[in-house]
Amino acid sequence: MINSTFTVTTGSKTAVLGLRETPMLVLGTMSGMGLGSQIADLDQHLGGVIAAEISKKGFQGDLGKNFVLELDQPGAPENVLVLGLGSPAKFDRKAITRAIQIAVSRAVKLGCSKLTIPILPNRQTQGTLNLRGQAFIIREAVEKKLKELEEKEGTLEIEFLCTPQAKSHLAKGLACKRMSADGECCVEE
Repeated sequence: MINSTFTVTTGSKTAVLGLRETPMLVLGTMSGMGLGSQIADLDQHLGGVIAAEISKKGFQGDLGKNFVLELDQPGAPENVLVLGLGSPAKFDRKAITRAIQIAVSRAVKLGCSKLTIPILPNRQTQGTLNLRGQAFIIREAVEKKLKELEEKEGTLEIEFLCTPQAKSHLAKGLACKRMSADGECCVEE
């Protein structure tokens, strides 16, 4: 069975919080919305390959739609998973679960040991679920998907790359044992 570990890393104020190398970077996009300024900065640093592929594929950010770019650039992510998150109005527990399970499946299939999820300031999803709730749902989705992949062995690290302000909220969500209907986390059973 593949085990999971979760880390929360704070980054700098440069493109995607200073991200450089990782086996897989997950870039979630909402339906009909662009890359966002920090991801656009990273894309520019990579020579525009992400935007070019989005345009070539007619990618719109529909829930579950995705593609992987394999990069062969020193200091860059090895793989970039561009993943549709669907409509901002419908960004909920089911949408997060579906998106994360796709990301985990793709990472395992490609043999990646780490999956990096940037949590950007002014993110497109900030009005729908708080960071604690999102972290809790992501952890649940990862663990469920990895149990389904029981024939595989190893460890998959899920890294949240975030601002210092987001770090404590994500850590609380990861420590959550259950979530109430109103999105509040309970650390104790």
